[in-house]
Amino acid sequence: MMMFLTGLLLTAVIVFALYAFGVFSTPYLDAFRVAFYLLLVLLILSIWVSVDHHPHEGQDTTVGAAKQ
Repeated sequence: MMMFLTGLLLTAVIVFALYAFGVFSTPYLDAFRVAFYLLLVLLILSIWVSVDHHPHEGQDTTVGAAKQ
């Protein structure tokens, strides 16, 4: 799910970058530039969270083995 959201956010960043840097003519260049930088920050944060902050979960069968 996090990979899907990151990919969706990456697509939005690319589209907003095209608008923000004048590929399409629009009178709202400053607004698109602000939205682009906001989405870029969100993309970096989502990649950082998806890569860095997932603890390795699983079943540890050695926890109760020392008591027996």
